[in-house]
Amino acid sequence: MSDKGPSRLEAVFLDLDGSLLNSQRQIGEEDRRTVARLVEAGVRVYISTGRHYELSARYHRELGLTGPFLASDGAVLYDRREDRVLWHRPIPPEVIRPVLAEAIRGGEEFYIHDRDAAYFSPHFGRIHVWQNYAAGCGPEDRMPALGGLPEGYLDAPDVMTFMTHHPTPAFLEKLRELCGGMDSLYIHPEGRLAILGSPGWDKGRGAGYLAEREGFSLENSLAMGDSGNDLPMLRAVGWPVVPRSGEPDALALARYVTADNDHNPLTQAVRELFAG
Repeated sequence: MSDKGPSRLEAVFLDLDGSLLNSQRQIGEEDRRTVARLVEAGVRVYISTGRHYELSARYHRELGLTGPFLASDGAVLYDRREDRVLWHRPIPPEVIRPVLAEAIRGGEEFYIHDRDAAYFSPHFGRIHVWQNYAAGCGPEDRMPALGGLPEGYLDAPDVMTFMTHHPTPAFLEKLRELCGGMDSLYIHPEGRLAILGSPGWDKGRGAGYLAEREGFSLENSLAMGDSGNDLPMLRAVGWPVVPRSGEPDALALARYVTADNDHNPLTQAVRELFAG
């Protein structure tokens, strides 16, 4: 163990898009081997993603991980072995119901993370991204539903994440009116997208819950992330690591800036920080 690192590394939290996944949305071979070496050494390795677990469980299997993983920006803890949600923290129905109703009424492009599936508006423009993910799934993977909202869904919505792409100015104004003041509402500075998450829950709080549940120290943990939804997780651990391709706010929190996500960033970080 190098004198650059903590006395021992207990856990690693891995964001997917922009971090562990390269620009082709694949895991680099060196990073795959590094995860295997960490697990063999007794280090807990967790995926911590903004994706729905339906749209990320395949990577958990590809890495050979057996523990639970955090999805929907920390609002869901999912067990792939038993194919079940261990716990989830939904957006209050009185908040999400009018948001969904307004998005449907205005014909907005959106998708949501439900407890059981990810649902998409009929004209969701980036559905091909998730179709490509589904095409790579095998019989041992959970196959994404990739469908629209079930009939009568607004009667009892169970939503952890609402995301809209290219929202109209009128919808953004309504969203601010409905959710103004909520720290879980993010609107891109240029208005290209808006995300509403579960109030009070993020990757940092999810990591803390998991540390308490599994019995390890966040101070002796490494987290790798690249963007705004990773900031609470990066702040929560002793060793925040950010690919050099990450966003400025994430880079500002890094104790170590590693290779970009196309060049096995986890391997470089572990080699540099915890060699010996």
